[in-house]
Amino acid sequence: MRRNNPSTGCIRRANGGSSMDKTYGYDPLSYALIELFTSGAPDFAAAKELIRQGADVNAQGDDRSENLLSEILLGYWQSGIDSSKEECQDCDTDYEQCRSCKNHANPNVGISMTEIIQFFLDHGFDVTRNRGKYGAQCLSALALSSFDKEIIRATKMLLNAGAQNIPVEDGELEETPMTAIGAEGSYQDTSEGNHYLGNIYEAVYQIYVALEEGRSYLGIDSFEAAIDKKVLRVMAVGDHADSVFTSVDLPTSKHENCFYHNLYMIFDGGCLVCAKDASYWVDTAPIDKNLVDVSHFFSPIVGHTLRQVTFGHKSIRKGITVYGQPMTSFHFDNGIKLTFSINFGEVENEEYCSYFTYEA
Repeated sequence: MRRNNPSTGCIRRANGGSSMDKTYGYDPLSYALIELFTSGAPDFAAAKELIRQGADVNAQGDDRSENLLSEILLGYWQSGIDSSKEECQDCDTDYEQCRSCKNHANPNVGISMTEIIQFFLDHGFDVTRNRGKYGAQCLSALALSSFDKEIIRATKMLLNAGAQNIPVEDGELEETPMTAIGAEGSYQDTSEGNHYLGNIYEAVYQIYVALEEGRSYLGIDSFEAAIDKKVLRVMAVGDHADSVFTSVDLPTSKHENCFYHNLYMIFDGGCLVCAKDASYWVDTAPIDKNLVDVSHFFSPIVGHTLRQVTFGHKSIRKGITVYGQPMTSFHFDNGIKLTFSINFGEVENEEYCSYFTYEA
């Protein structure tokens, strides 16, 4: 997966550093929309004027795997880069450093991105065009768009408008929005060690899981939605509480409180899902699983309010392979820190599990 400017259609030239002699198959007015929306904070008045003059929000260029909106979304975090500035021309910082830089003209890229999506939908963008590929192309582009939690809202906006999780191109059946999100989430978690962002992508991935299973995805959100919520009880998938947790005592893996199925921290109006693979998201829909109450294992935090979530990382080397183990800590109002991790890399893949520890 190409990571910086994945688009093979339009070439990004932020804040006026371009000429209109190359429009990559788009008519000039429609291409002007791409340049307008990838050059700093969105100017909707100017966009309306371009549409009045004849710009087509449903235009497509030479690259048939993209459309006008997906071109804008793909790599949207770069929309505030002014390549005419000398300090920006040779900068190779990542998206987090770039967006916080004083030279970046669009620090709120996620919010701007969702505003642009709404603008397109309000002005006739058709996600069902080309047998639904327009919508799928936009959903897939979100995997490399704003790199923040707004991709959750953007995904729901497009799905609500009728976009589908279908192959982006004919003949590439595995290239769906769901696989794109899953791949990027795995990259952030393992290669980058960015467990915060990895969990944002996990929430998006769970939207697609719900979609495939015919469940509502509307209540799925970032783990951050559980902050300032009081944990009422903790439930687990299983037949009885005593079968949920176990210990692992192997030569290379010794842990207590291990579990192989998801846990659910129930709060008023929803739950924080603590998955068996050490990922976390919120869902407000009813849980359609066989659950048992395991609150007595979590007595230090039941009845208390989650205040903060922090992330750490451990690296486990086995031979020449290094395995990353996320360490996610939930901080409660009574001073208790509940930390989850996973023994991935210490045992065979099919045997790995999550475990938790407490710290006052």
